[in-house]
Amino acid sequence: MDHNPLTPALKRELRSRAGVLRDALGSELRQRLSMEACLHSTRWMQEKGISSMMVYLPFRSELDTWPMIHWAWDHGVTVAVPRSLKGTRDMELYCLSREDELIVGAYGIREPDPQTADAFQEIPEVIWVPGLAFDVQGGRLGYGGGYYDTLCSRLRALTMEGGKRPLWMGIGCSPQLMENVPMDDHDLRLDGLVTDMGLIKFDEPEGEEQWN
Repeated sequence: MDHNPLTPALKRELRSRAGVLRDALGSELRQRLSMEACLHSTRWMQEKGISSMMVYLPFRSELDTWPMIHWAWDHGVTVAVPRSLKGTRDMELYCLSREDELIVGAYGIREPDPQTADAFQEIPEVIWVPGLAFDVQGGRLGYGGGYYDTLCSRLRALTMEGGKRPLWMGIGCSPQLMENVPMDDHDLRLDGLVTDMGLIKFDEPEGEEQWN
């Protein structure tokens, strides 16, 4: 962990620069890299026998996860997607089986309609999260809201007395990789990262058994 946390102003600047770089990829390149990253992620999930996953719905210049979602539907993998709880830093999960179960949420992001989608009551085996930037030590630069970290910490706490905790996986485009993402003590490091270049596993002691 980085024990010299950045000031809020420097973090905002780093997020701004990373966002500009991600936006500059262009839609055609981003779509190609998204397809390649989703291919790597679905191959890995198939090899591992994953039966449930939580995945974000792409917004703006985030990597497009729809190829992964359609693969999951075709292969009987349960798909859970998050719905932000406005006024908190947490999210709740809903099953997604059709695109028409989505509405535009409070932040302009597509999310499940609680009137039509069923609540996801289990713990997903894999949590796929976006980021502005990543590194090869498990670092992830998020958006500063803490929504995904809060969700993952809550789900992990539910498995402390038994059962495998969910794998905390980043997915992004290889141009988003940087040498070192500054991390505060409260930031969660990823168990793995998938890009268009393939899968990277991070050897954290608490996560080693989860790969088996």
